[in-house]
Amino acid sequence: MTEEGRPDSRSHIPFPAGLLWDQSLVWGLICVETLKSLDVPFRVLSAQEIASGALGDFRVLIVPGGWAAHKVKALGRQGRTAVARFVDGGGSYLGFCGGAGLALASPPSLGLVPLERLPLSERLPNASGEVIIRGRTDHSAWQDLPPSLPVSIWWPSQFRNPSAAACGTLAVYERPGRDFRVADLPIDACRDSKTRWEVWEKSYGINLDPRRILGHPAVIEVERGKGRLVLSYPHLETPGDLWGNRLFANLLQYLDQQAAAHLPLKNPGQYAAEPDAFPETARPCRETLERLEAAHREAEELIRFGEENLLWSWRRSWLLQWQRGIRGLEYGTLAVSLRFLCREISSLDLSDKPVDAWRKPAVQIQRDVADFCQEAKRLLLEEKAAGQNANLSKLQSVNPTVDALRARLFGSGMSHGGFSRRIFDTLDAMLLNALRRWMPVQAWADGLSHRSGTP
Repeated sequence: MTEEGRPDSRSHIPFPAGLLWDQSLVWGLICVETLKSLDVPFRVLSAQEIASGALGDFRVLIVPGGWAAHKVKALGRQGRTAVARFVDGGGSYLGFCGGAGLALASPPSLGLVPLERLPLSERLPNASGEVIIRGRTDHSAWQDLPPSLPVSIWWPSQFRNPSAAACGTLAVYERPGRDFRVADLPIDACRDSKTRWEVWEKSYGINLDPRRILGHPAVIEVERGKGRLVLSYPHLETPGDLWGNRLFANLLQYLDQQAAAHLPLKNPGQYAAEPDAFPETARPCRETLERLEAAHREAEELIRFGEENLLWSWRRSWLLQWQRGIRGLEYGTLAVSLRFLCREISSLDLSDKPVDAWRKPAVQIQRDVADFCQEAKRLLLEEKAAGQNANLSKLQSVNPTVDALRARLFGSGMSHGGFSRRIFDTLDAMLLNALRRWMPVQAWADGLSHRSGTP
């Protein structure tokens, strides 16, 4: 703890954690931001690298949020096997929200633990904002933390009866906190209205009563082979969440120590030997930046369009709050991802060459984003009109026009498909490359040498 009683954000992790990047997008970006603020050494890993054996250089694997189905596909059979072997051999796995669900037995998943997701009909499907969790104060991860602390959840699933012998509950949901919402309903306003939750649920057609999560496990620990997994539906990596971030750091330290008993320490110098992901010939050129900036302007105009039509507003600098029945996460993710790319690339020493390895995907992104945003505006207006006479659902049929636009832009499932999937897959790869350029491998080696005391 600091002298002011605020959580100490300094890291005591001696060696870097691996961070599975694929299909993380905005959830990966906030995880990276918080790892930086905690001074935690880490390296972003692609699913392909994991499939090729990259986890042999790490003791802890962090898996951010994002759709588990997309992560499973990115890992492929070899990647899924590699993660299982890593944990069986003594490695530690820390998953947040979608990264937690990825480890469960409910498909699509890796099936690393004997637990399933709670069925949709039984859980609280649209909860978000601050919630107070009560932890196991006798656990090492709760060192220097109060028994109850505020964290953030962003539309989590729930664990189904984690009563297996190898499973332990580290924290349970205690009560809603500030800015807690179910769907688009602020809980404080609902309390003041005196309207019973049954009435709201009948109107919305989904579970809304916050009591459905109270007392339920929020963070669990599961042993597997020589290793262990900590699965958290709360996003402890949410930027600015002081106590959640402190618990995140404590968990990383705990998991690193547990894995150290089975996995030998690595020589920090070996990380410097990794090839630079951005050789001189691969530096972005000015045209690449200009095309990405054009795409970013299109995305920002789409966000303004939604604000003007009272469809959403910014809840955090990286997260929209949107009206029920429309897509908000995808639109916000598009704008935030492009904002990050433009900022990071503009800070680089751009290549003078007219062509670079970034140009082709940048050209495609510019075209796709322009087309996507144009059709998205049409869809949003059609959804707004349809919503005047009926309750909207993201997946239920509305009318032929809305149904066709939704299918083209997002596919037929809850996770993003269709046109948006192509855009996000390209952005996902570009973000990975930008992150590696922003923090080259040598920086991890230098930081490791500093922390481990090597000359």
